[in-house]
Amino acid sequence: MLAGTRSTAHDYPLLPYQLAHHYFPRKRHIFVLLLALVLIVLLSARIYLNIWLLNYVNTVLNSGGYQGSVRTIDIQLYRGAYRIHDLKIYKKAGNIPTPFIDIAQTDLSIQWSALFHGRIVSDVELDRPIITFATNASGTTTQTGKEVDWNRMIRDLMPIDINLVTFHDGTLSYQDFSTTPKVNVYIHHMNGELRNLRNVEDKSQTLPSPLTVNGESLGGGKLAIKGRLNVLRPIPDMDLDVKLENADLTAFSDYTNAYAAIDIKHGKISVYSEFGIKNNHISGYVKPIATDVSLIDLSKPTNPIKLVWDTFAAIVVSVFTNHTHDQFATKVPLEGNLDNIQTDTWATIGGILRNAFVSAFKKGIDSDIHLNRETEEK
Repeated sequence: MLAGTRSTAHDYPLLPYQLAHHYFPRKRHIFVLLLALVLIVLLSARIYLNIWLLNYVNTVLNSGGYQGSVRTIDIQLYRGAYRIHDLKIYKKAGNIPTPFIDIAQTDLSIQWSALFHGRIVSDVELDRPIITFATNASGTTTQTGKEVDWNRMIRDLMPIDINLVTFHDGTLSYQDFSTTPKVNVYIHHMNGELRNLRNVEDKSQTLPSPLTVNGESLGGGKLAIKGRLNVLRPIPDMDLDVKLENADLTAFSDYTNAYAAIDIKHGKISVYSEFGIKNNHISGYVKPIATDVSLIDLSKPTNPIKLVWDTFAAIVVSVFTNHTHDQFATKVPLEGNLDNIQTDTWATIGGILRNAFVSAFKKGIDSDIHLNRETEEK
């Protein structure tokens, strides 16, 4: 070193620890920058995917005279799922004020357990689904959903085969806005599940998919549906037992008043049905049993003509009531193709006579239908 000059740190080679201290801060800055860039790209892709999926679902829901919309969609990539909030589908024509389908939340996800069976399928979970059949105020338009290919819509919403459907706190109703009083008959608080839709667990059964549904009707009746289906056919085959027990008849007064001009003072009703469907052909019955029925309520003001009609109806019910069991009942057979189901009027009248004068119908399923009984669970 020359005299009169000063040494600096840069005049000597950097030691290894000094080199690391000098080099790594710059590398950390590059890493943080790259990480931020990746996060921005992923966040942008996520936002775009949400917007794209929302537009796609809204497009799928507009089909066949019905128009639908959803409020928001949450994508959960870690579950292979997405969640739809506030799905509503309205009939476009007829000015019907209530949606045909209204689901608070729909969760569509991959069913991981099915992977052990070598299949990639999905679960669908519905929270508070409401389906409303309706007639508009003029009585000219009905809302039944028959104009829509629902299978195609479901496939478009979930391209992976659906294997399990569960629903919680659902409602099924019929509303007629053309009558006075307005009719609103419903089953609510419905919970149920339909499993093995894609025959993942057992492909050997004719009806591989078990169905269970429970709910509560207008008038506090308890609903129970149990059976099996094969949904892989164009028109599903099925074997179902249906029970609705101990509903308060007075809750149906709007219905009986609107369609038969009959008021109900008190009574209980239970309905039992079983039917099988195979190759578009239905075979079964419906067995309504009403007990402790009284039709005339003299405490309510009424016009003389209606009083005469109520009196006549009360006499008919009284004459054809089995007074030992205090029940008015019949058994209505169902037979024919699904687009032309036949009911035998004479058999229905015969059922009323049999219940009244021969032997009272027993409450419960009769196990008369054996169309697909070989598929029942052992």
